[in-house]
Amino acid sequence: MIPKVLLVEDEIYFQETLTEILNAQGFEVIALETVAGFDQWYPRANIDLAVLDRTLPDGDGLEILRRIRESSSLPVVMLSGHGHVDDKVIGLEADADHYLVKPVDIRELLSIIKRLLRGKSQRLKKSCAWRLDINDWVLYSPYGIKIFLTHREFLLLQCFIRKKGDVVHRDNIIKALGFDPMVYDMRRLETLVSRLRKKVDQSTTEAFNFQTVYGNGYALHADIYLFVDEY
Repeated sequence: MIPKVLLVEDEIYFQETLTEILNAQGFEVIALETVAGFDQWYPRANIDLAVLDRTLPDGDGLEILRRIRESSSLPVVMLSGHGHVDDKVIGLEADADHYLVKPVDIRELLSIIKRLLRGKSQRLKKSCAWRLDINDWVLYSPYGIKIFLTHREFLLLQCFIRKKGDVVHRDNIIKALGFDPMVYDMRRLETLVSRLRKKVDQSTTEAFNFQTVYGNGYALHADIYLFVDEY
């Protein structure tokens, strides 16, 4: 997967230069210039790391950092023209992963970005759980592979949140899908499950273990939980 970096920076020359360099290093960059632009874009965001300038035309980049931290542990690097120790402390206490003072050495910034992303990747690999993104209907494997779901696939998987190994009855699943079990064609559920299994199998070799319990329902022998997009 191509790592996605959010860059919120209103100095256009620096923004364009940094974007060009990051692209050349194999990153995809989403470049914005204001807090308002972030607010419009972020609710549907899917990024791996953010680089935020503090001094923006309509506010402080710390406002963006605080909004990110409300729902995410996304790695964040703060940039600022203010080099006073108090400014750095404020940024770090707001839970920035790094705080750099302008003018920024691009080599140092690149090194920090790569290190933070490596750390994030290692944390993902240590996780044994599958994660279900409640915003974008995306299933993340323990190794961070993204599997895009239909709305019904998303509703189906919600039935198995924190129910590792437990059998969920077909009637309960059908109700969660918004249908009446008395008139629902069970073959539709079987097809839905079959397509989901195939989608997961084609996306990753990681064990999903979605078992059919004949005459009863289904069981998922893997940890799965809901989350708001982390990165």
